[in-house]
Amino acid sequence: MKAAIFQGTESIGIRQRDLPDTPPGWVRLAVTAAGICGSDLHLYHGNLGPNKGIQPGHEVTGIVDAVGDDCSISTGTRVALEPILGCHSCHFCNVGAANLCPDTRLFGFALPGGLAEYVSVPEAALHVLPQDLNNKAAALCEPIAVCIRGMRIGDIAPGQRVVILGAGSIGLLSILTARAAGAAEVLITARHPHQQELAAALGADRIYPSAEALLKEIGEQHADVVLETVGGSADTVTEAVRVARTGGRIVMLGVFDSDPKLPGFQFFQKELTLAASNCYGREATVGDFALGTELVTAHAGLLEQLVTHTFALDQIAEAFATANDKSTRSIKVQISH
Repeated sequence: MKAAIFQGTESIGIRQRDLPDTPPGWVRLAVTAAGICGSDLHLYHGNLGPNKGIQPGHEVTGIVDAVGDDCSISTGTRVALEPILGCHSCHFCNVGAANLCPDTRLFGFALPGGLAEYVSVPEAALHVLPQDLNNKAAALCEPIAVCIRGMRIGDIAPGQRVVILGAGSIGLLSILTARAAGAAEVLITARHPHQQELAAALGADRIYPSAEALLKEIGEQHADVVLETVGGSADTVTEAVRVARTGGRIVMLGVFDSDPKLPGFQFFQKELTLAASNCYGREATVGDFALGTELVTAHAGLLEQLVTHTFALDQIAEAFATANDKSTRSIKVQISH
């Protein structure tokens, strides 16, 4: 089969690999679509360590192609992959928080990912989707699950005002999940016109080109919850402290590649709460990923607008270059089979 493999910093290409096996409890998926995530771009740039030989892809949807022993799912079933694999025996795994397991592995990082024709995964990691759900929306189940956990960590309550910093795919999807959590008002910073257009389509009440512009209009006592979605080397934690009202909450969804600054005195003076939101878990009655599949199914027509570019697997180098270059107006780039 064909698979995308990192060959070094900012280098990715197609290699031939053996068709993956299906050990007991595992199934093989014929991948129908897989997205390129911001963390995939961190891998691409070598920011997470050496990448040579890694088969990326954790935003995956596909059709069950083959099943191992002890599986109950049928071939031909459309599914989304919840790509976290814990140890199944530690405290965190036992309470449904495999994302915090010290031995957790993620498909597309420590395990072969879905930027390939086929991928082998545990049956327990699958979420069944409607057969007629379009591929673009189906491959958004993973990033929307990230946003749902952000809503849980932020404890967003009906009637609250939410500010989202950043309008990449996580920031834009957070508009929808904040609404689902009951937010009465959702504001977002979006630098680029195409991001601003999508933010409006997804239901943001007000859209600003920067945190400075937002603060100039609403001041520092407006936001109950601030969702930081940028990460990287951005100064968005400092911005979040300025934006949050006294007694407010900040949730960090972005993945930083260096230690962000925290304005300590203002953080203390406002008596703020800062929390990190790491992927998704299953502690709740309905887990983050399961709830994400429900939202994707309900809003599929709206959500597929986030997929600005699709490529064939053989075009993987061009796909990563497009995702990495915001002048292409890319939001979510996917590989579609």
